Amino acid sequence: MPGRLLFVHPHPDDESIACGGVIARSLAEGHEVHVVTCTGGEEGENQSGIDLGERSMEDVRRDEMAAAVVALGGPQHHWLGYRDSGMVGEPANDHPDSFHGADLYVAAARLARLVRGVRPDVVVSDDATGTYGHPDHVKAHRVTERALVLAADPWWSTPDHGDAWTVPKRYVHALSRDRVFAVQQALIAAGRPGPFGDEPVDSPADLPFGVDGDQVTTVVDVAAWLDAKRAGMAAHASQIGPDSFFLNFPADLAEDLFAVEEFVLLAGEPGGPGPEDDLLAGVTGDRA
Repeated sequence: MPGRLLFVHPHPDDESIACGGVIARSLAEGHEVHVVTCTGGEEGENQSGIDLGERSMEDVRRDEMAAAVVALGGPQHHWLGYRDSGMVGEPANDHPDSFHGADLYVAAARLARLVRGVRPDVVVSDDATGTYGHPDHVKAHRVTERALVLAADPWWSTPDHGDAWTVPKRYVHALSRDRVFAVQQALIAAGRPGPFGDEPVDSPADLPFGVDGDQVTTVVDVAAWLDAKRAGMAAHASQIGPDSFFLNFPADLAEDLFAVEEFVLLAGEPGGPGPEDDLLAGVTGDRA
């Protein structure tokens, strides 16, 4: 029976960078996929210097998000309705519509209604650190955590909330330090800047973000969907230009960098005794 997966991401482009391969693979395998984007990405800078014309950054990024949806194979897309908060300490953090400043319960209630409507088997979000500490990434984790509690609570019920739903499996997407370290060293050896510039890193422990490999519970092979993942990233042209790290790397290193996507299972039963290779492993698909 086809499964249902729901991915929660802070900004347009995060879905393609973090989970684009799994999104494309899941759709190709016949599963139902939903992507939630929490903010409009209004604080994003025009990294590529593309001609925006008369469009605002918000309009540009909405158009790019629509293009990315097509590139990834057509997941159902939902806006949560908040404004990009910018980086830590920026004035945009205090904007009245910023995601960072949003009431946790109100934001979680918005997402919980969607969870009850979709009734997903799997939900994926950022981890508690926000992957690299961005306020909106941290908030996406907290809102997802609270939303799943509300969605499962039978006492949280009004006519527009829908029936209670407990999500069988909850994940956070992850980057294992050993893999990121290997990629950094390989790119530098090839004469290319790595994710952390062109200086060698002495050990995985010196990386500014990532998780220890033994925390990763699930590694999904997305090699056959690399083209879709890269097309999803390229669709966000204002943020990920042809000269960016994400798209400008040697072809022979592409699989080392992007051919798998890693996750940590936070809630629910693993699909077997060993590491999982599928987010839906062990899910029965019974939504009665």
